[in-house]
Amino acid sequence: MKIDPTSPQPVNSQLVSRTERAGVSGTQGLAGATDALRSDQVALSQRALDMQLAHQAISDVPAVRQERVEALKAQIASGDYKVDSREVARKLLEAT
Repeated sequence: MKIDPTSPQPVNSQLVSRTERAGVSGTQGLAGATDALRSDQVALSQRALDMQLAHQAISDVPAVRQERVEALKAQIASGDYKVDSREVARKLLEAT
């Protein structure tokens, strides 16, 4: 199920019925029910923690290696940049 934050969400009927059974109404009832929900805990698996660390490591690396880009620009500008067509063809075949 996809949750759309722009559309109104249905009221949790279990939450409402628990507060009604407790005989509490209004904002006090919702506050008490909210306190009960705050006691929930989440435990992440080791795989999830590893993925979180990997995501952090990737976000720390710049998307563009600026030194390499500058070196290639200099080679192109000076006319020294040569493309090995056989190497390009080999890499294309490996990718498929």
